[in-house]
Formats: sequence, structure tokens, C-alpha cells
Amino acid sequence: MLGAVILSAAALIVVWSVLLRAFTGGQVQGDFEIVSVASGIAILLFLPHCQARRGHVTVDVFTGWLPPAVLRRIELLWSCALAVAAALLAWRLCAGLAEAWSRNDVSMILHIPLTLVFAAAVIGVAGTSILALLQVLAAGSPDKSARER
Repeated sequence: MLGAVILSAAALIVVWSVLLRAFTGGQVQGDFEIVSVASGIAILLFLPHCQARRGHVTVDVFTGWLPPAVLRRIELLWSCALAVAAALLAWRLCAGLAEAWSRNDVSMILHIPLTLVFAAAVIGVAGTSILALLQVLAAGSPDKSARER
């Protein structure tokens, strides 16, 4: 929900900036910077929701003919891969967050603290990793396999 709110706010700022340009010749200072930061944060915060709904893009050109049990195993394999890759990415984003914090990095025009962007990235990517891992563990639980029979 936070990603949607942030992205909606960025869209409103763009509309406001365009209206200002049209009627007064002015603009919202740093509107492009706001949109780029807000878009990045929103996308990263959408990742856990997408993983929870299993909404990532899949291409089944080569696997569409396989039986459902094999497709579930392939999905399980990719969920494992995503959990590991997202965990590694979260680890490196934490290192970037620590560096941005120590240097007090800010954006060029509006001086937005880049630690906000890194923090959102860590939350989104770590949340995706945790959800993928939980889905893998749930798929391997005895209760799940008993229900599928």
C-alpha cells in the first residue's frame, strides 16, 4: 500500500508541475527527481506483494506441455533461486545503506536523503526473499503434500 501511495503522490506532483508550466510558466522544482526516487521506492516495495501473489512474469513456451506436478517443482526451484538472489541483493543493499548513511548522501537538487531509497530497497528485496523462502518451505511441508493428493 505504501508503494501505491508514494507512486500516486509522484503522479500528482507531475500533474501539478505540468499545470504550473501551462498556466504560469513555472514548475515544481525537482519534479523529475521526485518521480525517479518515488518510482524506484514504489517498485521495490511492490516486489513482496508480487511474490506473495505469485505474480512475477513467467514464460511457459518450453514448459507449457509438462504435467502440473513437474511445473510445481520448477516453480519451487525458481522460488529457491529468487530467495537466494534477493537475500544476496538485500545484503549488498544493506552495505549501500550503511555507506549512504555514513556519507550523508542526498539527491542533487532537492537533497532527498538517499538512505530512504536504500531502506525501501532493503525492505522490498528482503521481504521478497523471506516470502519466497516461506513459499518454498510451505510447499515442502507434509500438510501441503497431503492436501494435493
